[in-house]
Amino acid sequence: MNRASRAPRAASLAFAVLAAASGLLAAPAPVQADATPALAPLAGFAGHWRCAGRFANGKPITSRETFGIELGGQWLHMRHVDDPPNRYLADAWWGYDKAARRFTATVFDNFGGERRYTSSGWVGDTLTLENVATSGYLDRFVFQRHGDDAYRVIYTYRNRSGAWQLGDEQSCTRDTQAPQA
Repeated sequence: MNRASRAPRAASLAFAVLAAASGLLAAPAPVQADATPALAPLAGFAGHWRCAGRFANGKPITSRETFGIELGGQWLHMRHVDDPPNRYLADAWWGYDKAARRFTATVFDNFGGERRYTSSGWVGDTLTLENVATSGYLDRFVFQRHGDDAYRVIYTYRNRSGAWQLGDEQSCTRDTQAPQA
């Protein structure tokens, strides 16, 4: 390698070191805002959660869920990560549609899925998010609060006969060991 071909690499390396040292390449830290009054009923989800349960066939499942209040308190961002050997990953944005007076959620997953849900809100300690798709595939998530530090989530879908069928269910507890923002 001659001196001329080493100069651009050395300059690139020097820039990368300088940029990293000055914070140019650092990701900005997320800012945790207070939820708006409309979103406040969902604010109890904010934080880190460890979940464990089972699929309909009895196979065990564990996962992690993280919720953060973002974008000026207008949205609740949820990240769901299955623990191996399962591999489902999802990001969801929960909000409130003032005109429809309903909570909304849009879920994006690592299989290319995008699903939209709505909910009229908490009924006692239960929040149900139902799919509003027109594709014919209907599913829902039912969240049951168990105090401030635990909830249960049950995922069901409509089978061919129109009955709700269990996909999976998990009980989640606040993860006090996870790094807090």
